[in-house]
Amino acid sequence: MKNKHTLIIFIVLAILLAGSCSTTKEEMGVPQTRNYKAIVADSVVFEWLSELDLLDYNEETEELLLLDKTSNEVLIINEEGELLSQFNPHIEGPNYVGDYDFGWTFYGNDYLICYGTYYFHLLDKEGKRVKRFPYPVETNGLWMLDYNPRMLFDYEYQGVDKFVAFITAPQGPSYPSLNYYDSIEMVYAIDVQSESGYSIMSKPESSTYRNLKGYVDHGWPYMTNYFGSKFAQIHSIDSMLYIWNAEGDELLNSIVIPKEFQPDYEVKSYGDSGKPDRFRINSNVYSTKDYILLHSLKIIPESIKSELRNKYPRYWESEEYREAVQKYMDANYLVFNEKGFLGELKYETGPTGVNRLSTKKDFIWKDRRYEDERDYRTFLKVKIVPVEE
Repeated sequence: MKNKHTLIIFIVLAILLAGSCSTTKEEMGVPQTRNYKAIVADSVVFEWLSELDLLDYNEETEELLLLDKTSNEVLIINEEGELLSQFNPHIEGPNYVGDYDFGWTFYGNDYLICYGTYYFHLLDKEGKRVKRFPYPVETNGLWMLDYNPRMLFDYEYQGVDKFVAFITAPQGPSYPSLNYYDSIEMVYAIDVQSESGYSIMSKPESSTYRNLKGYVDHGWPYMTNYFGSKFAQIHSIDSMLYIWNAEGDELLNSIVIPKEFQPDYEVKSYGDSGKPDRFRINSNVYSTKDYILLHSLKIIPESIKSELRNKYPRYWESEEYREAVQKYMDANYLVFNEKGFLGELKYETGPTGVNRLSTKKDFIWKDRRYEDERDYRTFLKVKIVPVEE
């Protein structure tokens, strides 16, 4: 009888402990993981022949900022698909911003900011320049980056509009070096009134890059502004998703990416030449008011691409390249909030293009892809929702 009573006590204690652990985890704010899906909630149809890039969305005025990829014209439309403004800032004249740019954002409800070549430009919504001012740091050049990362962000803090810019090649220690990873500053908070700025969101000491003992890539910071002055930030081979408050340059949280989705790469010693192979990277980050979406991408290793470049002038059209795509490339979409990892996302949106645009509402903008030519463009409001168990 004694043994029987002891067994019952152990079972009860085990149940109580299990419930206690679960409750403690919830009380600590650690989210439970589940599956998510992306669905089309609404769409905007805009009568336009050329391909368009999504640049920005103004939540208050419900306007989309677009770039015509053929003519380099900037367009503003509303959610009824009506054209509100159209201008070309890349033609020399009083409103010229350079032959190309690195991004645009709405600035409040009445202005735009262009990240031009060596200058930022404040313009009205008809494309007339109000002022221009230089970057807050000298640069060694400028880089056009893969995977179309957002490089300019407007946000509001205590009723004041501010903006953040990602500057790819500020002067400082040369790449590749440990000093480069330790001290290079690429993200700047910029004040339009004083035309000055200061660095924020530097790589934390715990960053993978600062503990490599070699080099892999430049460690570009990819960001999304998901609420107020809060940003989510990733780097291509870092194992963390960082949550920052741009005001006060405060690191709010460092979230470990699940092990099966962490970047996979080789490291080259300082002094070696060539690009290391990368097999999985963090390629971009997006957000809604409720979710942060990390795009984890398996890619073709650099050594394979190098071989193909040497064999074929247009290697991307070769059968071997198509075989490499099938062998190496794959994508995962990971859902987070500012407390932790929530689960994996599956798209149920039909064929879409590569354009994605974060919002502070409950959806992400995406463009619909068509196999045939159309005289209109469709932009989708894509929502992230839990999969019903």
